[in-house]
Amino acid sequence: MARPSILLRFSERRHRRGSSLNGPNVKPVDITSPPVKTPTTTQEKQWRHRSLASITSIFHGDHHASTPRNVYDKPVETIRKEEYPHMNTGTYLDHSGTTIYAASTIHRFSNKMLNNLYGNPHSENLPAKVSGDMVDAIRLKALRFLGADPEHFDLIFTANATAAIKLVADAFRDLAEQTRSGSFWYGYHRDAHTSLVGVRELVRDHEHHVFASDEEVEAWLYNPELYHREIDRVSSLGLFGWPGQSNLTGRRLPLEWAGRVRKLREMQGTYTLLDAAALAMTSDMSRVFGDPSLAPDFCCVSFYKIFGFPDLGGLVVRKDSGHILTLRKYFGGGTVSMVKTIGSGPAWHISKGSEAAVEHGEASGGIHEALEDGTLPFHSILALGEAIDVHKELYGSMENISRHVTGLVVRMYEGMRGLRHANGRAAVKVYEEGEGSYGDSRRQGGTVAFNVFGEDGGVVSYDRVEGGANERGIYVRSGGICCPGGIFTALQYEPWQLNRAKSAGHRCGPHGLGVINDLPTGVVRASLGAMSTAKDVDTFIEFLRETFVTPTARKHSRKNSSSSTSSHSSASATLEPKTAETFAVQAPPRVTSGCCSISSP
Repeated sequence: MARPSILLRFSERRHRRGSSLNGPNVKPVDITSPPVKTPTTTQEKQWRHRSLASITSIFHGDHHASTPRNVYDKPVETIRKEEYPHMNTGTYLDHSGTTIYAASTIHRFSNKMLNNLYGNPHSENLPAKVSGDMVDAIRLKALRFLGADPEHFDLIFTANATAAIKLVADAFRDLAEQTRSGSFWYGYHRDAHTSLVGVRELVRDHEHHVFASDEEVEAWLYNPELYHREIDRVSSLGLFGWPGQSNLTGRRLPLEWAGRVRKLREMQGTYTLLDAAALAMTSDMSRVFGDPSLAPDFCCVSFYKIFGFPDLGGLVVRKDSGHILTLRKYFGGGTVSMVKTIGSGPAWHISKGSEAAVEHGEASGGIHEALEDGTLPFHSILALGEAIDVHKELYGSMENISRHVTGLVVRMYEGMRGLRHANGRAAVKVYEEGEGSYGDSRRQGGTVAFNVFGEDGGVVSYDRVEGGANERGIYVRSGGICCPGGIFTALQYEPWQLNRAKSAGHRCGPHGLGVINDLPTGVVRASLGAMSTAKDVDTFIEFLRETFVTPTARKHSRKNSSSSTSSHSSASATLEPKTAETFAVQAPPRVTSGCCSISSP
């Protein structure tokens, strides 16, 4: 069935998360391809019968037949029962937003809070010393957990990953005032989270560039002058930021770019910033920090995405590069050791940043002392120490988690790909860059971004999919997912379509428009974590099947009708196929007033 020609289509229900679109000039998606042969029931449901052992053996592109069925010391179902009883209220599939905390973490944290006295670390009394020593110990523990040798790296605690990025951006803005141009150059990858995109607002016009693809980054590394304006390897100050994992699709980006930038003579003034908030959730970060000479200069993480609690972020700084951050202008709280405020003459202060390089004739490694403004969230840091210990006891290592999540995401991906309408059309489109990445943990995280399409090829608004999932107690995320360039690319928008969405009133947030002219403005994202189970995946696939693919039971049986679908399902003799208009989640209405009128082809 051909798609209707509609000038503008809005969604009946407005979603709480819209989309922001940006990216390269590409062709719109073609969802009118001819139907393919309808799979048999056995073919369609093979995903349900694949053993988790065979799936979890697929990682790093290799097949390991000897991989055990369960990669943890205990079955994940047992871990869920003992440590995550608060997850029994539904099926949680938004781990990329935050994963869920273990009960033992809360119990141990509460016990320490009730049995110890912690004071402000900036004081010198005994309770303050207890807090200070605790913070120092957990800082080292967190670095080692991330695979970052404390001899070469320091950790600055922040409110979240965004705060860590802003800390770097503010330092570069301040330092850039001393350059000839008065600005620094900033480059960022298309898949950047909005937190990375926002750094561009701190540079002058034309001093920033978005790399539309990995290949464009490679071209820049081959010839830096392509994207640097009037680059001078001696005086030019630059920053290149990119995500370790797309917040949208879960695609994992190259990590070697940091080392390659550092080795280029033309870019000795260019530093690297890796956003690892999504990557660190289920990946062994020793891949990032194992070799300090190849590691990014700055790397942000979100500890709540790894452990669920506490709500805390961090900036891992390569010590050989960290001095550049200590040159920022602002000081506050414990980051300053002496200040003049009253009296004649110029005001002055002594920042701990100027004292962080050398202390007692040796490298002090105290970069964090110059960058952690005010009183640290020392209670949250205490909780972080407990979370790290519990995490290790439950899962053993991040490599175990990577294997587990990789197996489950393959199960989810294959289940979605197997969903087809009676006419053979795919019911779900998964957004990926080339096939074969699912199953390879170096290329893909535990995330699937997708949209649902009806039998006629028309898109089902993402907010309707999430709304239907919520009613079933299944928790996913939808909209722009804070990844504007990734959305633009995945949905294959062109710039004029982005402007049309803006003009039509589309915005991120609860008033976003899910569908415009039969094109989606966002996606649905399902993401898995360390404690996710095969049941979680199967429940979600079955929801998609029942809501958007499986025919709805009729009160009046039509067993003898020519529209019977007994050939498609052994249990569907009394079921009638749905058209796009009879889904429980209806297609968006057509707007017929003003300029939003129906047009004829």
